[in-house]
Amino acid sequence: MYEAYWGLTEPPFSLTPDPRFLFMSRAHEDSLMMLHYAVTRNKGAAMLVGDIGLGKTTISRKLIELLDPLQNRVVMIVNPILTPTQMMQEILNQLDVEINSRNRQVLVQALHQRLVDLYDKGKRAVLVIDEAHLIRSAGSFEELRLLLNCQMNDQFLISLLLIGQLELKKKIAKVPALEQRMAVRYTIKPLDVTETGELILHRMRVAGYTGEFSPFSPDAIYQIHKFSGGTPRLTSQAADNALMVGMAERVKTIDAYLVQKVLEETMGVAA
Repeated sequence: MYEAYWGLTEPPFSLTPDPRFLFMSRAHEDSLMMLHYAVTRNKGAAMLVGDIGLGKTTISRKLIELLDPLQNRVVMIVNPILTPTQMMQEILNQLDVEINSRNRQVLVQALHQRLVDLYDKGKRAVLVIDEAHLIRSAGSFEELRLLLNCQMNDQFLISLLLIGQLELKKKIAKVPALEQRMAVRYTIKPLDVTETGELILHRMRVAGYTGEFSPFSPDAIYQIHKFSGGTPRLTSQAADNALMVGMAERVKTIDAYLVQKVLEETMGVAA
């Protein structure tokens, strides 16, 4: 709606996990590197945790983009509220194994055979579980641990990546056998005020903005960071609303006064 006014070709602050818009702060770059290392070096299991809205899901999508499809077969589970049997069936389904059995032994054997087949073709499976903190059953975590027993010539046939909020660490700690298998662990932190401004400008440039300077003044960035606490999702929401109001008021620069007005009127934040 406001794209033409600000010289954009598409919305810059969509909340969908589009890897094109991922701003690579130091924390995001490090977390992506660690996950990539876990997969490419065949480390078995890795965990990425952080508060809500920090970009964990987008990082996982970026990772999938980076992985060579000729060497990796990715399985993505975004709704992990499943029983252990349902979890196994979903993994098999995404690996193109048609099986109707609910017998655990049959499912495990089918999965192991499929992983061996992939290995023979020069591929390994990568299982990414987003929102892993929502897993309710200790049995599901135990089932995931057992997946790491699928090995060939001392190599894991599957990489397990758990992505979730901070409570995931507590849940994993209750399954010591799985916690001890976590070769890579990373906790992502919020952005600082400088990175907040860089994120806004980065997303606008991806969306077609060609201006030399950001339309957000330094004090506007400070105000947004104060509101968002460095959370990319909240930063994007505030910036999106500010662009809309800025267009309505026909301004060329978004300052702290306009941001505060936006926060009060559209996001319910008191002055």
